[in-house]
Amino acid sequence: MSLVKILNVNILNPTANFLAPYKFEITFECIEQLKDDLEFKLIYVWSAKSSTLDQELDSLLVGPVPMGINKFVFEADAPDVSKIPKEDLLDVSVILLTCSYMEKMFTRIGYYVNNAYTDGEMQAAPPATPQLDKVQRSILADKPRVTQFAINWDDPTQEEQPPVESVEAMMAGESDGELDNDDEDDELDEDEELEEDDVDGDEDLDETEAQDEAELDDEDLEEADQMQDDDDEMAVEDGPTSMTHSAMPHAVGMEIE
Repeated sequence: MSLVKILNVNILNPTANFLAPYKFEITFECIEQLKDDLEFKLIYVWSAKSSTLDQELDSLLVGPVPMGINKFVFEADAPDVSKIPKEDLLDVSVILLTCSYMEKMFTRIGYYVNNAYTDGEMQAAPPATPQLDKVQRSILADKPRVTQFAINWDDPTQEEQPPVESVEAMMAGESDGELDNDDEDDELDEDEELEEDDVDGDEDLDETEAQDEAELDDEDLEEADQMQDDDDEMAVEDGPTSMTHSAMPHAVGMEIE
């Protein structure tokens, strides 16, 4: 069980100039006294090729952490554009907010960032040298990707579990921009399997009922044939009167004179 849970992240300036600082208001809950500080980081990801190209914008130690709900504002400078190729300054990138305890990350929240000119002419024909003072940064604040890592809070040196989703997957566009709902997806998959089992079960029941009906029909036909044979024997012995009575079961609704 995680001793710290991020309750809310409010991005104070989701739309701003590319060079403006990032401002995140973070609310979290601590359910037990911690021995060490929490560390928060803001990381800018502009390439999916390698994590070595990521830029750590800033890091912040928070502690001692009291039990209960806590809130603070995390502010970090914009990325160093001299370390980003000109052709990668615009379009889509990712900003990551991570939270760690004793150097073990237990929560990572990712947001898509769209960098584009606000001027229509510059959008149609971008200048060879980017004019960042005219580039607007838009963070998709309502579509975070939250990844939880299981750590041992008593001994965080133990190896953590792998993340549910990689940053490379986000950059590659494989993410749908929604919160991770693996448990709900598993439940949906289980429900679908149950529904399929129910359908298969119904088909088996229908097949069994059809077989039973066929067997009953065969039994009825055999019984009717036996009755017919008995009636024929009676007709031979008793004469025309018995034949008239033997025809009655096969003439339902007919009027006998």
